[in-house]
Amino acid sequence: MDSGPLVKRLGLKELGQTDKEFENPYHPSRNGDVKSINSTVVRSAACFALIAIGLACTRNQITLGGPLSLTVSSNTPVSVSDSLVLQYDVTGQNLAGMQVLWGDGQIDSVAFLGAQTAGGRRPHLYDAEGTYTIRATAVDQYQGSTVSELSVTITP
Repeated sequence: MDSGPLVKRLGLKELGQTDKEFENPYHPSRNGDVKSINSTVVRSAACFALIAIGLACTRNQITLGGPLSLTVSSNTPVSVSDSLVLQYDVTGQNLAGMQVLWGDGQIDSVAFLGAQTAGGRRPHLYDAEGTYTIRATAVDQYQGSTVSELSVTITP
């Protein structure tokens, strides 16, 4: 009795077939080309995972990172002969970069290349004593920009 090629391909026992006549191609003790039921399970699990991810993304919105924020601080006061060090921490969703206006006509910039968080230090040497306002502007490609200002004192 032939139940069709699908029954044989799936390794199912045909109706009326004896155990001796039955050859299960998925059985691990079989010599030659051994196919494992595990590969079928893995393929099924992978398909399920792709379907689950697809269903999770049906909102048409994926939020990464956090709200755009920028904090700056420094080692002020410093003397004219010492470098002021600006420390910064930035959070966003797709950070492009940051521009620093040092208050003495000098401009510095830092690229973040799409990061969600960034932090670091930028040194700067002032030519004259005085009080300067540092203006740092962080730009996020999704959330726009934010500004943080810091007043620093340079001593003789």
